[in-house]
Amino acid sequence: MGRPLRTVSRRRVLAATAGASVAFSAGAAATALPAAAVPQSVRKPNIIWIVCHDIHAPLLGCYGNPLAVTPTIDALAREGIRFESAYATAPVCSPSRFSLVTGLYPQSCGPAENMRAVACVAGTFQSLPEQMRDAGYYCTNNVFTDYNCDLDPKVIWDECSVTAHWRNRPQGKPFFAVYNYLITHESHLFETGATVTDPARVSIPPYLPDTPDIRDSIARNIDMVNRQDKAVAHILDELHQDNLAQDTIVMFFADHGGVQPRTKRYCYEGGLHVPLIVRFPEEFQHLAHRDAGRSSPDLVSLIDMAPTTLSLAGAPIPPHMQGQPFLGQHIAPPREHVFSGRNRMDERLDLMRTVRNDRYRYIRNYMPHRIYGQHNAYEWKGRGYQSWEEEWLAGRLNATQAAFWQDKPGEELYDIEADPHQISNLVNDPAHQSALQQLRGTLDAQMIAIHDNAFIAEGLPQSGYQESRQPGAYPLPALLALGAKVIQRQAVNLPAFRASLHDKNEALRYWAAMGILAVQTSLDARTIHDVAVAFGKENSTVIRAVQGEILLNGSHAAQALRWVADTIAQTANPDASLAAVLAATYGKNARSPDIKTAVQTALTARVSPHDVQGVLGLFAVRAAARYLSEKLDGTYTPRLKQPSDFDAGAMQSPAGKMLVAAMGGKIGDPQI
Repeated sequence: MGRPLRTVSRRRVLAATAGASVAFSAGAAATALPAAAVPQSVRKPNIIWIVCHDIHAPLLGCYGNPLAVTPTIDALAREGIRFESAYATAPVCSPSRFSLVTGLYPQSCGPAENMRAVACVAGTFQSLPEQMRDAGYYCTNNVFTDYNCDLDPKVIWDECSVTAHWRNRPQGKPFFAVYNYLITHESHLFETGATVTDPARVSIPPYLPDTPDIRDSIARNIDMVNRQDKAVAHILDELHQDNLAQDTIVMFFADHGGVQPRTKRYCYEGGLHVPLIVRFPEEFQHLAHRDAGRSSPDLVSLIDMAPTTLSLAGAPIPPHMQGQPFLGQHIAPPREHVFSGRNRMDERLDLMRTVRNDRYRYIRNYMPHRIYGQHNAYEWKGRGYQSWEEEWLAGRLNATQAAFWQDKPGEELYDIEADPHQISNLVNDPAHQSALQQLRGTLDAQMIAIHDNAFIAEGLPQSGYQESRQPGAYPLPALLALGAKVIQRQAVNLPAFRASLHDKNEALRYWAAMGILAVQTSLDARTIHDVAVAFGKENSTVIRAVQGEILLNGSHAAQALRWVADTIAQTANPDASLAAVLAATYGKNARSPDIKTAVQTALTARVSPHDVQGVLGLFAVRAAARYLSEKLDGTYTPRLKQPSDFDAGAMQSPAGKMLVAAMGGKIGDPQI
């Protein structure tokens, strides 16, 4: 996260100076015999991951973009296998990378699916690089370690630094080398220099307005991909210089889609569909189980990357891993579905789950009362979002473009073949009810199978892989049933919500309040009274914040105002403070001197967090508080620039420096 990179970095140097790729010289790889006819090697292959940020697959030339200039990546696709249907587990980097390093869905291990958070897995599960080291590999990571969990990079990798390289391995040892690049990261959209790609030539999706800033955003995104191609060429050139191309499997992919408006962070194709290209040397082509030089329609999830890498190495796949290998010695049957989801994105909550098969995408919105386009301070540094909101405020959007700024349906269903931009929701279409019912059931079964932590709000005691699996701690079937009522937004469900307001389980109380909030305009006097009583008795701040927002929307606002203000000011408890800021942001009767004073306290309080989680929480609180402050005093505009130093103190703390290191930077990098 951050602003345009102006300091010297390996990534920028490689992107600017690397030459064109040396053509893959395997020769026979392009005409490989069927897998069964190729003698299996007794040696272990080297394996390279080239991991990019924020690339929606159709941005690349080999995936159909006529404006892309990506000759190296295109050649890699011609020589290898291009997977047409690869998907991230989450539409943002840290949760997605959690699945890469652990083999676990971030949704199964709270709070890993939130952007950003620190899930506890160290000492419970062995990471992928640790297992590869056990299998005899020298494992290097260069250099991003933003895994959303407590794994120590210095422990799990042989090398983890900006200079980490396979060349440092002991002689004769196979290597697993991961290269992470920020060249295509969202932050480069914030730059203002001229683009190489002509904005007049780009295609505008129908859900976006045609404005100069939108066109610039798309053109700049293509430029970023073109620069990434040069960095890929550099890695492949080094392989050839070391005479290792014939010993090395190269895997090129992105952590998630993006980064045009309504891609990154959102559960549509644009946020989840990633490029995935795998090139095999002749000796190891049998591990592909597919011919070289062809595309594969098989559904693949990034949750499969860890077990697949172990399968390629001939190593055992541990039982905790939730994906399935699509290459190697332990190949599984092709998938029928891929699953993804999101929850908190920085300072904004919006819980979604989605499943895709070979034709349809089904999305479940557990917070349908929130608009898609909730203001996110980092996201809104992009001029595309600024322009889109300006068009909305000016009343210049058509119905398709305006949907982003309105309440969501509880469910969405799209026929991707007929509607690649996902603008025609088929949930109520009689012709697609069979698909809808099937995908509903499939998603429910998946959530049960992975013990999805979706309904555990941050700050509740059940949060965590082990905590959520304690007997009786997290009644997931009951919560799924309650969540199914929440997304309906119907007053007929109010008795069920009222019945759970005083349940002994915190997650049930939280979602009972959320269900009432979702039908706010249809509340009767009894429900409001019951919420007021529950608010007075509730001892969980995150639950009380949802109840408080309900009260702020009606005649009981005075009961909630003082508590909401006091809790906003408690920045040492960021989960509670953020929940209260959000209640005040969306509560209709939150304009009071007490709230304004509390917001200023949150913005100016001197806090030095002791751990990374505290730094992350403070960032979220201050970003949300600044937006609320601007809305309260009437100064907000989409293009209002955020102060650059409001979180500088936290970044200078020991915990802040740990966070910067995890993101591959150093204090002072504008990129961070």
